[in-house]
Amino acid sequence: METQRAPEGENGSAAKSRYSLIAYNTQSIEDYSCRTIDELLERIDLAKINWITVRGVHDKAELLRLLAYLKIDEFILPDLLDESQSKFEVEYDNCLYLEYIAPYLGFEARRLVQAKGAFILTANAIILYEYQPYDLFSRTRRRILNRQTHVMEYGPDYLLYLLIRAVIVDYFQHAFKILAADLETLEDKVLAGRGREDVYRNILDAREYVKPWNDPLLELEDFLEYVKDAESKFITDRVTKYFTKSLLREVGALLNHYDRLRGILKEIISLHMSNIERNTGRVNQLLTVIATVFLPITFIASIYGMNFKYMPELEKPWGYPAVLILMAVVAMGLLIFMRRRRWF
Repeated sequence: METQRAPEGENGSAAKSRYSLIAYNTQSIEDYSCRTIDELLERIDLAKINWITVRGVHDKAELLRLLAYLKIDEFILPDLLDESQSKFEVEYDNCLYLEYIAPYLGFEARRLVQAKGAFILTANAIILYEYQPYDLFSRTRRRILNRQTHVMEYGPDYLLYLLIRAVIVDYFQHAFKILAADLETLEDKVLAGRGREDVYRNILDAREYVKPWNDPLLELEDFLEYVKDAESKFITDRVTKYFTKSLLREVGALLNHYDRLRGILKEIISLHMSNIERNTGRVNQLLTVIATVFLPITFIASIYGMNFKYMPELEKPWGYPAVLILMAVVAMGLLIFMRRRRWF
């Protein structure tokens, strides 16, 4: 039993090449990085299980050559080149086609982005088509090449299980931990923000940040339910148990985790609205205090504003200051009274 790898200087690293290939059987495993479709087709061994990775290739002629070599109908190509995820319905006569969306933490913006791709499963091969060169499955590739999995004991359906599990375990679980930490930070900001408008915009951004991660899990759950209920000719009974018992349970746990994240987000929105209501209450309280203080002052001023000749102390030189002092005493008395009653 042996593992063969293409020399680094000859074919380049798998992360930088457009194509990579892992071909294996129960005795050996071989790893190649290919820059051209011709080189890839020369390396494919139909007598073995072939894991073919295609990174960001949009050349229809090259992709058609690869599909034809593996005897896959070309009507899959439009779906393959369309980066919008389509709903999984049924498998085809010569392959099983499944698209995926995985959360990937971008190193520049330090935010989760959508890494998209597709799996094409045949009787003796699996094509992994990656729209972006994120190399999401490098850890799975290393584990396979280091013989840390049982992939050599199974067909390509078990390899599909490992790749989907990598999406769930390595990326969705990690992403949800990041989202939970971000929401905790946002909650602290809301508590200190006291209903500011910029905090509300942060909440809206967080909502749009969390929202996209539910649909990919639902699509994956639909696929796993299909594997559970239908008899797929590309997924054997021996491997079906891994999909239906392990992956289905983990997807369900992730969906529950997503619901908790949405619940936390709702609590944050409610907390922000409570802050706004408290601010409104404080403003109304202040306006009530001001209106209460000026009410007797306005009453006194309105009386002395009436055009009568005989008003109390109207002709006295100290009458005007006396009324002002009376107004001040009344206002101060009301303020002291309300302060002692803790009305403000």
